[in-house]
Amino acid sequence: MVRLYSSGATSTALAGDFKVAKSTILRILRENGVVVRRQPLTAKQVKEAKRLYGSGFSLSEVAEQMKVNQETMRVAIIKVGVELRAPAGGRK
Repeated sequence: MVRLYSSGATSTALAGDFKVAKSTILRILRENGVVVRRQPLTAKQVKEAKRLYGSGFSLSEVAEQMKVNQETMRVAIIKVGVELRAPAGGRK
């Protein structure tokens, strides 16, 4: 896994290949002294995240559907001018 990541494989791709959570891959890499690369969203991913969020999906739902970190996705859509809705967690 370390060799594959060091050769350019992404943590997301490795998670899919090994059928584990991305967080598991990142933990293993860090435990083995690997400096984890930042993996910003591509322009295509940002466009899709913006579309999904705009259609009513929550930040969590968009991140889960796109298989990306929620904070990475949130920052990316804010950068392109998306105004975030108030969190829905407090509603009853």
